[in-house]
Amino acid sequence: MLTLLLLMVSVAPTLQAGSSPVAAKTVRKQLAAEYAQIQKGFRRNDPSPWIQKLSSDFQLTLFNGEKKDREWVINYVRNNAKTFRIRRLTMTIKDLEIREDAVTAIVEQKSVRTFKDDQGQLHRLDVGALQRETWEEASAGWRLKAVQEWKILYVRKN
Repeated sequence: MLTLLLLMVSVAPTLQAGSSPVAAKTVRKQLAAEYAQIQKGFRRNDPSPWIQKLSSDFQLTLFNGEKKDREWVINYVRNNAKTFRIRRLTMTIKDLEIREDAVTAIVEQKSVRTFKDDQGQLHRLDVGALQRETWEEASAGWRLKAVQEWKILYVRKN
């Protein structure tokens, strides 16, 4: 999965004019359920729950501004599942912007992963980051249209 997470950021929810607090609460609850499924999959080293949520035109924007398409991202995430063992992962919605056509969530990710180096020695990698994630509601449920890597909060390797 992508590098992300930690640093408690206090952000007030952003609502589009006309969006009710009830609607925002419902959307937040629905997306929290989506993230719970994604976390569960990654904890099993199974990225398929996340991959299934990607829209056909999904796009990732890296920290350096480079854009990657759905196919590249799927290969990247599957390779990471072979390389890293996720020990802990949280994905917390810090802010929501609800528009007519999409919802953008600021998501704080915190992860603890282990991996073996070329000599077979086990290492731990702790990562915290914030991402902007754009979701669209489709007939088959919520679909992730875009992820923008936004802020690295910390990276620690032991």
